[in-house]
Amino acid sequence: MDYILKHTELEDDGHRSIHILDVKKEQALIYYPEEISHVDHQLKEFLFTKLKDINEGHYDT
Repeated sequence: MDYILKHTELEDDGHRSIHILDVKKEQALIYYPEEISHVDHQLKEFLFTKLKDINEGHYDT
């Protein structure tokens, strides 16, 4: 897998941000759950497997 889910965070506006590390590019990424349908296919597959836990705050810091 080329991605690592670092953590999620509930923002002041009530949206949850998803903090991801792209291992290949050595780049930190931040997305919101509503953006998942617009990311590349490989990242989308990675996030969909974790979406239920993300939405329930299991990865929140």
